[in-house]
Amino acid sequence: MSRFGLRRRLRALTNRPKTAPQPPRRPIFSVVFECPDGTAFASEAEEGDSLTLVSGRGPNPISSACTDGTCGTCRVVILEGGQSLTPVGPYEVETKETVGVPSAQRLGCHAGVHGPGLRVQIINVLGEELIDP
Repeated sequence: MSRFGLRRRLRALTNRPKTAPQPPRRPIFSVVFECPDGTAFASEAEEGDSLTLVSGRGPNPISSACTDGTCGTCRVVILEGGQSLTPVGPYEVETKETVGVPSAQRLGCHAGVHGPGLRVQIINVLGEELIDP
C-alpha cells in the first residue's frame, strides 16, 4: 500500500475489485496408467494436459528424454478411450517415423486429454531402463 493510501482510494473511485477475476477452471478427468511391472495408478488431468504431464502427478511418471517432442521416449499404448485424446498431428507422425515408434503407439507429450475413460499403458517409466521400440 502506498504511503497515503492512494491505491485504495483510486480503486474505490473506479469500483475495481482488489483481485482480477479468475478464469474458469478446465474440466478434470481421471486417467488410469498401467506400468510395465503390472501395477496401475490413476491421476487427474485438466482438459488439454498431455499424458506425460498427467503421469507426473502419480508415482510412476512416463519417461521423457527431450523437451520438444522429438525423442520418442514417452511412447504409450492407449488401451481404452482413444477418442478422449487429441488427434495425431503431423509433427507426432514425423517424430514417430524418424525414431521408429510403432504406429499403434502414441507419444505421451503430444497426446492431450480431452475427455473421460482413458486407460494408458506406459512403455518407459522415468528412472528405469528404457525399452527399445
